[in-house]
Amino acid sequence: MNNRFVIVLIALVVALTTSNGVLANSQWNDLTEKQQTFLSPYQAQWNQFPENKRNNILKGLSQWQTLKPSEKKLAMQRFKEWKKMPTKRQNNIRSQFKSFSDMKPNLQNKIRNNYRKFNKLSPERKKQLKRRWNKLSAAQKRNILKKRNLAKKLNQRQRKLIQQKRNNRKNRN
Repeated sequence: MNNRFVIVLIALVVALTTSNGVLANSQWNDLTEKQQTFLSPYQAQWNQFPENKRNNILKGLSQWQTLKPSEKKLAMQRFKEWKKMPTKRQNNIRSQFKSFSDMKPNLQNKIRNNYRKFNKLSPERKKQLKRRWNKLSAAQKRNILKKRNLAKKLNQRQRKLIQQKRNNRKNRN
């Protein structure tokens, strides 16, 4: 499955679930005619949905209406791909999204930046890196990730020590 699809799907879910618009009572009869037209498949069960689900659907509809036709077409294609995906894969993506959402914003930004860097690589280089990664065993992958985390922690400690030394020098002068 295309990794871009997963990222776009995550971005879309984030956009839909982090909208700051506060919605008033969203009973079916309180919806505008335009909203009712778009949401007609939900009419029978609308009032039984929990309030947060109705709000999320309305936020999604609002977001949908701001998309350009090309963006709507792409979103529909991606949604069709999502529906064809096995439930296990969908649940895995949901789990990854939840883990990503629970991360600190600076870590999320770091992941986004790494993803952007990866996308700037040539297609051949991307294939090389993917092949190398996929050839590794699960244990090797865990080991690499552990080493990266340890290296990051070590670098952070070293930076703190350097900063402490600088502060000590300033305080002496």
